[in-house]
Formats: sequence, structure tokens, C-alpha cells
Amino acid sequence: MYEIIYCSTAKPNLEDEDVANILEKARKHNAEHEITGCMLLHNNEFIQILEGDKKTLKGLIHKIERDTRHSNMMVLAENEIENRIFDKWSMAYHKIENDDVVDINKLIFVNNFLTLSELIAKPTHASRVFWYMAKQLLQK
Repeated sequence: MYEIIYCSTAKPNLEDEDVANILEKARKHNAEHEITGCMLLHNNEFIQILEGDKKTLKGLIHKIERDTRHSNMMVLAENEIENRIFDKWSMAYHKIENDDVVDINKLIFVNNFLTLSELIAKPTHASRVFWYMAKQLLQK
């Protein structure tokens, strides 16, 4: 089992419909290839963690790098893992809106998300990087 974390900048005119299309295709592809993960979008920045077979993930990363719906893609961390963090999701997703900051549901989500990050058993370097970057996005 392997994990890869990357970040990128969404193209300036990326619409919610484009993201929905990305998610639909990713969830189908990931389910077929036993890939799990989570993607966050905030202030036009993506951060994503992917979990699965190393060779499969490396191929997917090369495909993602060529996707024109984002730029400045950078792999932040990758390593072997014993267990998946997102084993129930072919692709969990949350778009964090600036207006959400005053919303109580957003505060609950952020608190639960950050608590989950602290409860992960046997964190790896890559998962620590993902949670750190996710916290940075959420706390902007």
C-alpha cells in the first residue's frame, strides 16, 4: 500500500461543474483501481491524498500532471503505508468557501477534521504533510 500527497492551483475559471466532472470520473476510476483518498479545494488551491497500489498511483499522478484544469502541481510527499486513512471513500471531497468561515457547520467540520487528523494511528510522513497542508487551507 502506498500514498501520495500533492497540491496544485486550479485554473482561474474552474467552475463547480468542472470539479463535479473531475470527481465523477475520479470516483469511478478510483473504485475500479482500488484507490482511495481525499481532495480539498480552497482559494483556488487543491490538495489531495491518494492511497493504493504504488504502480497504479504513480501512473495516476502522471495523468493528473497533464490535466489542464490545474497548474503548478507539486508532489509534497509519498511513502509506503500499512493502512488506508480514507478506506471508505473512493474520493472524499470538500470545497471550503470563504463565506463558510462564519457558518457554524463550517466550524464543526473544521474541528472534526482537525480532530481526525490527530487521531490517525501510526501517522506517516506523507499523511502528516497532508494534514498539515489541509490545516493550512482550513485556517486561512
